[in-house]
Amino acid sequence: MKSNYRWIGLGLGVVALIYFINQATANISALPPVYWDLNGCAGFAGAIVLNIVVILLGGYAWSLLLRASGESVANREVLIIFTLAQFAKYIPGNIAHHAGRIVLAKSRGFKLPRVLLTMSLEVGWNIVAACTLITVSLPLIGQKMFETSQALPSVFQLVLAIIAGITLPIIGGWVIFSWRPGPLRMLFGDAEVITPGIRPLLFCLLIYMLCFFLMGLASDLLSRGLFGVTESYVCLLTGAFAVAWVAGFITPGAPAGLGVREAILLGILSPVYGSGIAAGIAIALRAVTTLADGLTFLAAVIAKRKFLPPIRQIPR
Repeated sequence: MKSNYRWIGLGLGVVALIYFINQATANISALPPVYWDLNGCAGFAGAIVLNIVVILLGGYAWSLLLRASGESVANREVLIIFTLAQFAKYIPGNIAHHAGRIVLAKSRGFKLPRVLLTMSLEVGWNIVAACTLITVSLPLIGQKMFETSQALPSVFQLVLAIIAGITLPIIGGWVIFSWRPGPLRMLFGDAEVITPGIRPLLFCLLIYMLCFFLMGLASDLLSRGLFGVTESYVCLLTGAFAVAWVAGFITPGAPAGLGVREAILLGILSPVYGSGIAAGIAIALRAVTTLADGLTFLAAVIAKRKFLPPIRQIPR
C-alpha cells in the first residue's frame, strides 16, 4: 500500500513538473532579461545565504525539541546530523531524509522514541507555522493570492490543518512513547520520553514561522535582483511559498516537492508578476534551495569528520 502511495505521489509530482515546464516554455517569450549585474548577483547570493540560515534554524529547532524531550545533545552534533540527512530529500519518495536522520541519530546514540517524537512534532509544527502564515496573509494580500486559484485551501481547511498539526503529534507521541503498549515497548525500549512544554514548542513555532518568512524574503530578493521588479511583495511571497511547501510536503514521492511547488508558485504569482517573471522566480528559487542544500551538506561532511568523535560519549 505504501509503495502504491509513493508511486501515485511520484506520478503527481511528474505531472506537476510537466505542467510547470509546459507553462514556462509557453511563456518563455514573456521572461524578462535576467540581470546578472551587481544587484542580480547580490540578490542571488543573498537568497542562498537566507536558505542556509533556514536550514540551520531548522536544525537548531530540532535540537531544542530533543533537549525538551529528555535527550542530552550538543547543538553542533544535531546540526551535523540534520544537514547531512537534509540532502536526501531529493531522492524520489520524499521520505529518505527522514529515514536518514533516524539512522544517523541512532548511530550517534540518540534514543529512538525521542527522535521519532521530536521529528513528528517538527512536521506538525511546520504545518502549523505554514497554515498560520497563510491565514494571516488573507487580510493582507486578499485577492492577489486566494482568488486566483480554486485549488488553494479555504480558511476552514487551514484551521483544521493547524488543529491537526498541534494535536496529532502530541497525542500520537503519548500513545506510542508514554503509554507504550507491549509490542511498542519491545520495539522502542524503556527510554523515558518527556513531552516538550509550552515554552519550547512556542519558541520552535516562532522559528518555523521565521523560516517561511526568510523564504519569502529570499524570493523577493530574487525577483528584484534578477528580474528588475521594483515593488516588494514579501508578504505575498511568504504566503505563496507556505502554500507551495505544504502541497509539496504532502505529495508523496515528489523529491523535495519538485514540480508541485513550482506549479503552485506559478499559479499564485502569475496574476501579480506576470507568467514570465513568476516562472523565473520559481526556477531561481529551486536553484537557490538546491545550492543551499548542497553547500550545507558539504559543510556537514567536513564538520562530521573534524568535530564529531567516532562514538558518542554522553552517558545515558
